[in-house]
Amino acid sequence: MNTIDLIRVKSKITLHGLVYLGVLVSLFQTSVKWMRQKLFYVRREIIHKLAGHSEDQEIKKPKVSVAIVHITSTEEATDPEQGKIKIERLHQTIDGLLGSFAHCQLRITIITMANRNIVTFLPQYQQRFIEIREITDGDPMLIGFPAQEELFSQIDDFDWFLFIEDDIVLRDSFLLEKLEQFNQNCGCNNAILLPNRYELYEGVKNYIDFTIDETLAWNKVSVLNIHGVKFAEWTNPHSGLYCLSQAQMQLWQQSGRQWGNRDLGFGGPRESAATFCLLECFSVYKPHFSNLNFLEVEHYDSKYSMLYSNSSLYRLVPKKI
Repeated sequence: MNTIDLIRVKSKITLHGLVYLGVLVSLFQTSVKWMRQKLFYVRREIIHKLAGHSEDQEIKKPKVSVAIVHITSTEEATDPEQGKIKIERLHQTIDGLLGSFAHCQLRITIITMANRNIVTFLPQYQQRFIEIREITDGDPMLIGFPAQEELFSQIDDFDWFLFIEDDIVLRDSFLLEKLEQFNQNCGCNNAILLPNRYELYEGVKNYIDFTIDETLAWNKVSVLNIHGVKFAEWTNPHSGLYCLSQAQMQLWQQSGRQWGNRDLGFGGPRESAATFCLLECFSVYKPHFSNLNFLEVEHYDSKYSMLYSNSSLYRLVPKKI
């Protein structure tokens, strides 16, 4: 056998070896794939068996009472075309509540006046979820104060009490957990946490309560750091929403609530009912500017974003990559 023949033989042996190796690799890959699939189904069976043991364990659902402050003009209340903006805002507000508290026992009460609301124009599924309380007398601009009374009338029946304006949208299923974490770790029973309020305008999140107040400041002495998240007292604490625990409501009730049922000059009567009245009893915190989006709600409008400068530091916009 000459050299050329030897080379040919070796080449055939090498080729056969590579083919054999390829078959082994293919078998190995097939075996691994089969084993992974088998393990997946085994895990499913184990999960189902373990889940079966917890089916009888009842999960405690928090009881949440919500009061929505809602008022429109008489023209908006009778003409859906004129009232379409208010209809859409209230629609979004209610949907946000239904989504955020889907894991809870929930009561939603709309505080309004006869012939000054657009409730009848809401979709049927929302109307089934809400209750209406019409105030028969008084100034429509002070409607927020009866909303407070509605919450206090239920103080013994619920775990959490949420006041919200009809153009505020909450999208946070962990709201109660965040508030509970703050309440347990803030160090005092009269500190409460409110969300930051933003508008989404042309793709930019504008934290409007910091933009509106050109002299905005925050208390550097009282800053709290809870599990790496910072909170501060701001000169403009308004959010259009507050959510208090039963213990906080009881504390507020025991204070005498001397600031109730009147316009206190903080921005206007709506702001006074939604925020300023809290200050007679509580220190009001919001997420620090270093983590603005930890707790937030959307102001379903764009008027402040259009009115005030885009040069504010309190804006978030995605960075394109």
